[in-house]
Amino acid sequence: MQQVKVGFLSCHNYFDRNAWSGTVYRMYDALKSVDLQMVNLGSPKKPTLLRKFVNRVSTKKTPPEVGSSSYIEESKKKVAHIQEQLNKTPCDVIFGPVASLEITYLDTNIPIIYLSDITFNLYNGYYPSNFDQQQIEWISQIESTAISKASQIVYPSDWAAQSAIDDYYAEATKVKVIPFGANLDDPPAAEEVSLSKKTTSSCRLLFIGKDWERKGGEIAFQTLISLHKMGVDAELIVLGSVPPAEIQHDKLTLIPFLDKNDPIQRQQFRELFLQSNFFIFPTRADCSPIVTCEANAFGLPVITTDVGGLPTIINQGKNGYMLPLSASGDDFAKLIAEIFCDQTKYEQLVHSSREEYDSRLNWHSWAQSIRNLITDMI
Repeated sequence: MQQVKVGFLSCHNYFDRNAWSGTVYRMYDALKSVDLQMVNLGSPKKPTLLRKFVNRVSTKKTPPEVGSSSYIEESKKKVAHIQEQLNKTPCDVIFGPVASLEITYLDTNIPIIYLSDITFNLYNGYYPSNFDQQQIEWISQIESTAISKASQIVYPSDWAAQSAIDDYYAEATKVKVIPFGANLDDPPAAEEVSLSKKTTSSCRLLFIGKDWERKGGEIAFQTLISLHKMGVDAELIVLGSVPPAEIQHDKLTLIPFLDKNDPIQRQQFRELFLQSNFFIFPTRADCSPIVTCEANAFGLPVITTDVGGLPTIINQGKNGYMLPLSASGDDFAKLIAEIFCDQTKYEQLVHSSREEYDSRLNWHSWAQSIRNLITDMI
């Protein structure tokens, strides 16, 4: 049987392991592994040391404003190039993660799968932005057109999928929910997870996030204080954030940054996950955070909030728990202490957290689902 040709199209450079937090890179790689012939659309470039150096020292051009005539003209030029590529190398289907602009301007009869982790209607007001009213209307129209043109639309959460149906009148039959995977090169073996998570006297909490305030860093810190007041010997490791100067504690460790693409730092990243007992993530606003899937890969139960796309990722009591957005550090501490002090309950939660990763929160499972979707389409 001839391989299905899939044109991969994104506004991000899908050869770059850092673009869109590495997610489009993982998608491209995963789809290649499930017997699909990938056709590279657009101008993806593999980052090299020379290119990185040139980008660092060269004077950056100020990009045109979103929705401006120059922005639209530039976008249409890029799409014209993609149109030429499709004329030379016809595809059976186009897969467009975060490619609403490209899909809108593309003139083709080839079936399109559009993917995003959020709709603009959800994004606007959920995250801070500087768009004026005219830009908001323009972006909304672009997304509406892309959703309308797509044969299938994929989101990683019911939250985003429902918005496409409610806010953009997408046909429910063409909207699919397929959770993302963990952006890990070398996930640990299940046996390694079991050995590393034996209950210890100290309860180790891991918090990861660049945005201390939005990711709920203050609540994570208050959880540490509350656990100590309850008599639980706990420690908190903060990775990726630099909290305010007043956030200090003997049992608080700060690691401003680790690069997962560097082998030595990637090993440090692995050790943090393997040696921790819980992933604490009291986020105030999120779409479908990949880091929760990564935590589950290491058997780390996720203690988080019931916001955004998290209810699709977290099965309550199976790979973690979601507390209401109003929950305090005391509330998080009570839940964590209850689980941690019951060795059987904790070990079962570690085991089922890893099971959730193995069964659905990995890129191979995601790619198989996309492949099945493509097969049904053509």
